Amino acid sequence: MTVSSNIGAVIGEIHGRMLSIQNTVLREIAVSMHPVVRNRIHTEGIAADGSQIGTYSKEYMSVRTGVYKSNETYSKGKNKGASKPEGVFTKGKDKGKPRPRYNRTGDTKVILSLTGELEKGLEVMATEKGFGLGYPFEGNLNKTIWNEATYKKPIYSLTDGEKTNVIEIAQAFTNKQINE
Repeated sequence: MTVSSNIGAVIGEIHGRMLSIQNTVLREIAVSMHPVVRNRIHTEGIAADGSQIGTYSKEYMSVRTGVYKSNETYSKGKNKGASKPEGVFTKGKDKGKPRPRYNRTGDTKVILSLTGELEKGLEVMATEKGFGLGYPFEGNLNKTIWNEATYKKPIYSLTDGEKTNVIEIAQAFTNKQINE
């Protein structure tokens, strides 16, 4: 008795579909993970290992919040005696000019955002292997390298939970594409 089957053709068709959707899946993963990674790093201040990225120094917090020793203080009202979050440069080439206002809170948790340039620069990008998250501007890429070296931990890699999320996104998207 001879049994014949089209299993080879079916497998070939599925394999062909898988190859054709590979880049689409990678792009879907990158697009889905972009807000997750951006929020983790630039809002929550969490590194890839799940720990806090770091803590800002007192000096940096002055720049971040605009509260300097040379600032004027409120003379009346509920903020009486508190430092006004503004001021002017007291030395250097910009002496007497107003300091920039970054409108950041007094939270010392490192979130790698002062001007917003780094967090806004994170993009979904085509790569040699498909798609991923990255920085098209080399200056921002250099900042990420510097940050990981400074805080001595991986920041821009995926967390274990994010890796699980990637697998779930890939499986759901692939199943949807195959079953269409």
